[in-house]
Amino acid sequence: MPLDLTSPPAERAGQRLLLGLLGALAVVVAAVPLALLVRTDQSSLLALDLRTTAAAEDAVTGSGGLLLAAQATTLLGDPLLMTVLSAALALALWRTGRTRLALFVLAARVGAMVLSTGLKLVVDRARPGFEDPVALAFGGSFPSGHALGSASFWTMLALVAVHRWHRLWRLLGAALGIAVAVAASRVLLGVHYLSDVVGGFLVGAGWTALCAAVFTAWWVEQPHPERGTS
Repeated sequence: MPLDLTSPPAERAGQRLLLGLLGALAVVVAAVPLALLVRTDQSSLLALDLRTTAAAEDAVTGSGGLLLAAQATTLLGDPLLMTVLSAALALALWRTGRTRLALFVLAARVGAMVLSTGLKLVVDRARPGFEDPVALAFGGSFPSGHALGSASFWTMLALVAVHRWHRLWRLLGAALGIAVAVAASRVLLGVHYLSDVVGGFLVGAGWTALCAAVFTAWWVEQPHPERGTS
């Protein structure tokens, strides 16, 4: 359903607050246990990861078009690209007086980077290995930085865009669709296991949703001249 801009500001904020709390809950009940399972090398999860990786390798090896599609799609989750775009968007919002939105953008992006790096160090999982890899990546395998970053970035972009286009669920659907495509590309390229991208997706989307909840609460509690554009 669209975000109803004819409803009172507190009611609209309540919708975003609920969305944020649900995202945070997804991290607590799904991403954290998954990280623990990966960290302890749980056998059934590892077996699923290995089967999925083998199937992805076979699919890419047998289809040059699928490989090209994966290589192109993964660019939508490039960390440098998302960082540059986030900085540019925050600057543009700040220059137009939308300070809180600018801070939301920065918090979502910086937090995603910190979470990705920190979790990789804590879990310390090796990446998949192939005799003839189609792509190379460095650093820890869990969580996928591309999956985490894209879920956070594109969800954040959708929440910023809703201030202009007022179609919350459509924008979120498109954002999550892009993030899922990026996550799948990382498995197809053989640089991550399935659990890596699932964990990254949940953490990234959950983090941005939590940021949205915090900034929405701040928006409601403190009167300011931007409220008419919330």
